[in-house]
Amino acid sequence: MSQPLQCSLCAEVATVHLSQVVGGKVTKVHLCEACAGKGGAVDPAVFQLADALQAPPAAAELTCPRCGFTDVDFRKRGRLGCPACWETFGGALSPLLLKVQPEVAHVGRAPAGTAPLGQLRHRLAAARATLATAIVAEDYEQAAKSRDEIAALEAALKPA
Repeated sequence: MSQPLQCSLCAEVATVHLSQVVGGKVTKVHLCEACAGKGGAVDPAVFQLADALQAPPAAAELTCPRCGFTDVDFRKRGRLGCPACWETFGGALSPLLLKVQPEVAHVGRAPAGTAPLGQLRHRLAAARATLATAIVAEDYEQAAKSRDEIAALEAALKPA
């Protein structure tokens, strides 16, 4: 009888066996149940073999002070427990969010031909930051463009 395969990370008995082919090169990984869960192997949209093998050892478990939700709970459910969780887990989640969407901030959806309010607010905040930078740099031409953009965005955000 053959010897069971060992986990590539911790030497426990492997129960999850993954193969990934990138550029004709095959990478095989054997993981125990615990390491597979920690590396996100249960979610193929997020899991990358190279990331799991080169990942640093797991940090201390984070816990939301308001609802008691942990980072392990997030990995199992794929969502946060309460609005305060973002303050606790936001820094750790930013790289994950950038893998699945172009920006960390979600700007929402809107009917075709219109801009979502979240996107308008995001552009307004960016224009205000550009204005402040232009004023400090004494770039009055850019400051004037930013001022005009701010006025247009504020007008678009006013209720009808």
